[in-house]
Amino acid sequence: MGGTVAVRFAAGVVGESHRQAHLAQRPDGGVPAAWRTLCGQEIPSHLAEVADRPAGMPCFGCLARLPVPKVNPELPS
Repeated sequence: MGGTVAVRFAAGVVGESHRQAHLAQRPDGGVPAAWRTLCGQEIPSHLAEVADRPAGMPCFGCLARLPVPKVNPELPS
C-alpha cells in the first residue's frame, strides 16, 4: 500500500501540546510495531493515531524533511 501518513500520539497519551502531526511512510506489510517519523521520532503503534492527512499542529522537523518535487523533470537536478 505504501505512501505517507500523518501519525501522532493518541488523545490522553501525552499532553495536547505534544500531539504534533508527524509524517511517516506506511510500510507495505501492514502496521509496524512503531512508526518512524521523518524527523526521527518513534511512536509505538498501540499509542498512535494514523490518518491519510495531517490533523492538528504539523511537526516542522518532518515538514523540513519532505522531498521537494522537481518543477520540470526535464531539467537536471
